[in-house]
Amino acid sequence: MMLQGSPQWQHAILAFAAVFLLWQVWRGWRLGAVRGLLRLGALFCAWTGGSAAAGATGTAIAFFSKVPPLLAPAVAGLSAGLGIYLLLTLLAGLLFKTTGNHTGVVRWGFGAGGALCGLLYGLIFLLGGVTVIRGLGALGDLRLLQARREHRDPASEKTALFLIRLKASLELGVTGRRLREADPLPTAFYDTVVKISMIAGDPRCLDRFIRDPATLRILEDPNVSALLGDPAFERAQQTRNILPLLRNKHLQAALRDPSLRARILAFDLQAVLDHALGADPVRPSPSSRNSPPGPGRATSFPPKP
Repeated sequence: MMLQGSPQWQHAILAFAAVFLLWQVWRGWRLGAVRGLLRLGALFCAWTGGSAAAGATGTAIAFFSKVPPLLAPAVAGLSAGLGIYLLLTLLAGLLFKTTGNHTGVVRWGFGAGGALCGLLYGLIFLLGGVTVIRGLGALGDLRLLQARREHRDPASEKTALFLIRLKASLELGVTGRRLREADPLPTAFYDTVVKISMIAGDPRCLDRFIRDPATLRILEDPNVSALLGDPAFERAQQTRNILPLLRNKHLQAALRDPSLRARILAFDLQAVLDHALGADPVRPSPSSRNSPPGPGRATSFPPKP
C-alpha cells in the first residue's frame, strides 16, 4: 500500500509552523533578551538532564532487577527534563525584567534581542517536530509491515496510515526536500530502524543477516567470538545494561584491534539489511568471488529451513 502525500496537509503543517514561529517571536519580544537567552539555556539543560536521568534510571533498574526497563527511563527523563526547564524559567522570571519594564532605546534593544531568541527557540522546536513526524511515519511503516506478516488487512491500521500520510505530506516537493535536509537525522536512519525492526521480528531474515559474508567476517573475529561467548555478554543482553561490558577485556581487545576496526568501517549495513530482507540477490563470499562457482562450491549461505 503506497500512500501519497497531500498538498493540503503540507499547507496546513506549514501554516501551523508559521503561526507557532510568529508566536515565539512575539513572546520572545515580550520576555526580553536576558530571559530569552536563559530560556534557550534552560532548554539545553533540560535536554542534558533528562537524557542523564533516563540513562541512570535504565541502569539502576537493570542493576536491581532482571526485568528489562521499558517506560521507566522515558518517564524519568521526561520528568527530569520538564522539572529542570520549569525551575530555570521560574528563576529567570523572578530575577530578570521583561521588555515592558524598560523604556526608550533599552526597551527596543531588549525586545529585538528577545525576538531573536524567540526565533531560535521556535526553530529548534520546529526541527524537532520534523524529526518526530518522520520518526512516527517510520513507525507507521513498520506497523503496516507487521500487519502484512500477520495476514491482517493493512487498511485496519488507521493510526499507522495517518502517520505515514502525514510524513509523506511533509516531504512533498521542493519544500519537503528542504525539510529533509534540515532534519538532524538523515533519511537513512529511519529506513535503517524499520529494516532492523523487520529483521529482528523474523527468524529467517535474522538468520540471513547473521550468515551474510560481511557479517560473518566480523563475527568470526577472535575478539568478537570471545566477547559473544563471555557469560557477561549474555547477562548484559538479559538486563539490557551494557555498562558492565565497558571494562570487559574482550571488548577492550576488540576496540584496540585495527583489523577489526577496518572490517567494521567497510561493513555496508544497508546492503546486508537488504540482503537479509531478500531485497537483493545473495552475494558470494569473498573466497568465491574470484572464481566461478563449480560443482560443490557454495556461493552463498542459504537460510536455515
